[in-house]
Amino acid sequence: MKFKLILNDFNKDWMLYASALLTWSLVSYLSLRNLEFNFESLLRGGGFILFLALFLKNISSSNDKEKFRYKLLLVIQVVTVWGLIYFDIYKLAPILLVLIATQLAAVFSRQKTILILLIINFGYYCIGEIRQDDVIYSVMVFFMLQIFAFSAMEITLREQKARENLAVINQELLATRFLLKESSQRKERLRISRDLHDVIGHQLTALSLNLEVAKHKVPDEFKPLLQQNLTQAKTLLTDVRNVVKEMRNEEQFDLVATLTGLVEQLPDCQLLVKTAPEINSLSLKQQLVFSLQEGISNALRHGKANQLCLDSEVINNRLSITLADNGKTHADIKFGSGLKGMQERLAEFNGQVELLSHDTGCSLKIEVENCYD
Repeated sequence: MKFKLILNDFNKDWMLYASALLTWSLVSYLSLRNLEFNFESLLRGGGFILFLALFLKNISSSNDKEKFRYKLLLVIQVVTVWGLIYFDIYKLAPILLVLIATQLAAVFSRQKTILILLIINFGYYCIGEIRQDDVIYSVMVFFMLQIFAFSAMEITLREQKARENLAVINQELLATRFLLKESSQRKERLRISRDLHDVIGHQLTALSLNLEVAKHKVPDEFKPLLQQNLTQAKTLLTDVRNVVKEMRNEEQFDLVATLTGLVEQLPDCQLLVKTAPEINSLSLKQQLVFSLQEGISNALRHGKANQLCLDSEVINNRLSITLADNGKTHADIKFGSGLKGMQERLAEFNGQVELLSHDTGCSLKIEVENCYD
């Protein structure tokens, strides 16, 4: 899965990867082409290979828990380039500092990056002075190139984040629209069923009673007609009650079908149901729909997930529902407003909400009492 994500990133940013690789190749070739084969040339060649390996590792890393390693690899790259600069007679190795600057945008703010670049170029200046070269102008030129490279990458990452946020918002809007549509349809069916029961049902009941009374007061020749009308009125009343009963039974909606319909509204998102929960309470089912919708939204927004798995089990009348995703994992999961909202919704059902992180993503675990209305 991780390789697939890296491959997708490469397909989208192939020009960036290609230009970086070509820059490294030219600098390496021009720096090593006229050297004699000895220990020093092997050491410098190893330095170039080490830099490329660390660079490729960093640009393919996207997990939050790898930030420390990301920064550590940056430090090793800087030290490696300083060593290459010290032995570089063609003054080409400082170009690699530009590639380092492009990596800073992923983890550092603008102010911290400027400070880091000043430190890196101060080291470059000191190395140049040790070699008794007038490097102040070279340092200034490469420093400006590094600032430009960082700014370009910062803009790219900012636009990418904005596109991702917009896609998540669009997915949430689609999901919310679906739930609103379902909710409005259920409310309209409930209103119609109440109107049928309260208005037409009562009128038909009154009509049946009046026909029953009239049947005993009219001459015998009219009694068959009244009996026929009374039978039709009772039949119509029975039909109305059956329709009302069916419409109210529709209120007992299918939780899995509702969630499946919700996920189907989201682009490139799938829901796998291992075990469908059996819920006896309509009010509990409604609150679970809202809570699981929040869990789906969080998986899309924070974890960038595109696959969800729903599982459930009942132990001692406690219903346990797990919604797992394949999104990014987070080392420090906080009980934020979304989880607090779920806890408040499910409080009357003695609900417990927990968010767990694992190697393949995150899992939202909900435990409630499987009560009856």
